[in-house]
Amino acid sequence: MKRFLLFLLLASLGLSANSQNQIPLKKYLEYARSSADYVYNTRDSIVIKWRKTINPEDIFGYRAPGSLLEMAAIYATLYDLEGKKVYAERAKEVLLTYGQYTKEFPVDISRRKADYADGVPALPDFFTTMRYLQAYDKLKNKGFLTATECTKIDDLIAHSLMFILRTQEWGAMNRSALRAETLSWAVKVLPNHAVSPMLKMYEQALRSDNWGKWEIEDASLYHGVWVYALMGSADAKGQMAELFRTPEMYFYAQYFLNLISPQGMLPDFGDAANFTNWNRWIVFFEAAAKQYNNPELKWAATVISNKFLDLSTPNNVGMGYMLLDCYRYGTDNIAPKAPVTLSEEVMEDLVGKKVVFRNGWDEKSSYLLLNYRDEGDGGLLYRDYLRNTIPIEEEKVTHGHADENSIALLMYKGSTLLIDGGYRDFLPSGYFGSYRQDYFHNRLCVRNEKIWFGQKEGESRYSQSDHPAIKPQNVMEFMQNAGSYRKVRTQKVDFLTFPDHDYSRTRVIDEELGYESDRVIVYIKDPGMYVVFDIFKSRSEQFFTATNLWHTQKILKQGEHWYDTKYENIQTRKVGGDQNLLVYFPKNHYHFEQTQKENRNYQEEIAIADYTAQFFEMGQHTGFVTVLIPHSDQVNPEHLIKGIEYVPSSTDENGLSVSIQLEGKTIQVGVKCDLKMDLVRDYQRPKYTWEAGKVGYGDIETNADFFYTEKVGNKLSFTAVNLTKATFKGQLMYEQPSSYFGLNFDGRPDNPDTGKARLWRDTITIR
Repeated sequence: MKRFLLFLLLASLGLSANSQNQIPLKKYLEYARSSADYVYNTRDSIVIKWRKTINPEDIFGYRAPGSLLEMAAIYATLYDLEGKKVYAERAKEVLLTYGQYTKEFPVDISRRKADYADGVPALPDFFTTMRYLQAYDKLKNKGFLTATECTKIDDLIAHSLMFILRTQEWGAMNRSALRAETLSWAVKVLPNHAVSPMLKMYEQALRSDNWGKWEIEDASLYHGVWVYALMGSADAKGQMAELFRTPEMYFYAQYFLNLISPQGMLPDFGDAANFTNWNRWIVFFEAAAKQYNNPELKWAATVISNKFLDLSTPNNVGMGYMLLDCYRYGTDNIAPKAPVTLSEEVMEDLVGKKVVFRNGWDEKSSYLLLNYRDEGDGGLLYRDYLRNTIPIEEEKVTHGHADENSIALLMYKGSTLLIDGGYRDFLPSGYFGSYRQDYFHNRLCVRNEKIWFGQKEGESRYSQSDHPAIKPQNVMEFMQNAGSYRKVRTQKVDFLTFPDHDYSRTRVIDEELGYESDRVIVYIKDPGMYVVFDIFKSRSEQFFTATNLWHTQKILKQGEHWYDTKYENIQTRKVGGDQNLLVYFPKNHYHFEQTQKENRNYQEEIAIADYTAQFFEMGQHTGFVTVLIPHSDQVNPEHLIKGIEYVPSSTDENGLSVSIQLEGKTIQVGVKCDLKMDLVRDYQRPKYTWEAGKVGYGDIETNADFFYTEKVGNKLSFTAVNLTKATFKGQLMYEQPSSYFGLNFDGRPDNPDTGKARLWRDTITIR
């Protein structure tokens, strides 16, 4: 608690526990200049190396040396800013000679390709074409090019844009926004060319799909591509201020800010890999900070650049190109200031659908990201078109994973303890849809068949005579398939934050398989652990297997229903510190456990599975309990679970509860499994009754959706959510007073009844 108050004090003073060094934008300018000089001085060797990499059979076809375009864009901008003709000459050389590289592509191969029917385009890549166009725009505006040179360049651009528009990808997504950015520059530099009317038409169409719209993607890598492309389009049109005045862009600025983790970066979720695309995020946050005059957004740009940017060796011209945009879009006149909000919804339950649990904003803070984003209802035409046009099966449309209700990142004291699975193993996806399917995520996975349990020696499941050991079915092989994404819906049920704990409940609904599952996360701030309840409920009558999956790199030690785990690295990057994660399953009756090696995150990892299976009647449910305990690697994990016990409910799994005995206090948390169990009548309101909804959890009886108690001596502090009554050993903790509701549907006179309180927090003395 003292640490928490100290953090708030520092934050209120504009300080941060991980104070960042604000980088003057002039350093970005100088890096860009030096990186362009590096490419110019080594351009011959760059071209020689490029020739060796030409692969005519590559799926993406012809690609010219991209670094020359970035060099040209930087030099043209420097000429625009400083007027030095040497920069203009160097940019002009690229513009006039770039078409010659198409001769390197074999003529016989190009003739076989339908999209090269009009010849190999000089600018085939919509990820980089705008670099060429920007350079041309600046030299043309300064009158540095002759009419003959402009005609040559105009025709090269027109031919290339006709090729790019052969492939139609539209909608509010990154590849469409990249095309819109390219077209915005093309329309600017080709106002009167024969193809200009078509370019203007397509620019308006693609730009309007993205400008002031919700993006249909859910992938942190492609979020960065999308917003950067939109800023490029706004730059071309002189509409940067207008872009940031759209409500959607303001939302996204706050959304991306509040996702930043102790890694100093947005976590990876969806099609993304750890720490990727940080360069675009620096540009976005610099621009957003200036447009909104927001020190927290400036802090985001600063913390990312401090974490990842190395200015000492300016030989990355792609980075230089983006840093020059930082210089142009940003400002030095805002001092960075770390945010002070702690656990929260990011940002709501319609577009963002994320929950972050955190105790601070520095690199040692606790941080957990829950992602419950589904494909959603937005962008229907865009999604349908993409699904029917490009080969996507393993992902949502587009770039989202089957990660609904997944924990995408858990960090503590600088150590990464749980992490998302990565982008994909190879095109279009790796084995079994890696890494997009549900079984690559930290979530509950469900299949509508019953797994073969096997048995240990001496058990009587399959034999009444000799009781032999029978090998169970491999749980990962049981769940795996082609990796094809199956559409589900998600909902937020509740989220609340308090000084001693935070609580969320989110739901996945699978109409096709016929089930729903709720994930409840309780963040207990002292001592800093998480209790995760997963509640499976059948919406049909059939067999189901439900598997509670957790992924790690190493299991250091394990015992009865517990596993002490650690991540040391994600590929070559070290992510492990001196903290481990204890994964404990205190509810284990009729549950089975397996550990399986797997390929995940482009490396060998281990899946820990806690699973059960049976025939379910309609409405029948079962539950899983996982306790996640971050701890020092010097602590014996067996000592950490001694005081943790599962508390059975009084009504056959209508509730799940855990008791945690700590030094000087006992914590108990519990959740109701079926939130509609007490709805027993329709002829009057309320529809629920205390008798139908009450559940006993050891000493506690309540009809609350959720409760949290701390017992110290004879004092019991408690939180209860959505309830009419709660008792402890028969002693009343809280009871909502009765009232009249009126207008009974069966026409009877009104009688007093009891509505539910949203929540109640109090401390009582135990008699």
